Amino acid sequence: MAFVKSTSTLSADAITVPSISGGDNGKVVRISGSNTVVNAANTDTSSQLFNVLFKIGDEYYAAGTISGLTGLTPGQAYYLSTSGNIQSSPPTPTASTRALFIGFAINTTDIVFRPGIPISGS
Repeated sequence: MAFVKSTSTLSADAITVPSISGGDNGKVVRISGSNTVVNAANTDTSSQLFNVLFKIGDEYYAAGTISGLTGLTPGQAYYLSTSGNIQSSPPTPTASTRALFIGFAINTTDIVFRPGIPISGS
């Protein structure tokens, strides 16, 4: 579970994290330094993937229902792909690729962001 600063905003829908910069909008990002993030990828190390956020509209979300995506399939689970993208099929875990559950779509534009534990292969 991610720890969120007390200045974070908790709404009925999602938790946002302030004072962070970096990464691309519409992407899953990970902490890369002090108050900075980069786009996450399923080839990042497991320890790097324990601290992912979702960036939408220059807001960083730690968990919850996130709006503003397009083309989602309601009820479909989504996993981290490359360059911060999400995909509907889990990648096969290998020594260099992790499977990371990101969340599930509740309609074509909203996802319940609830990242899981990265799974590595042999």
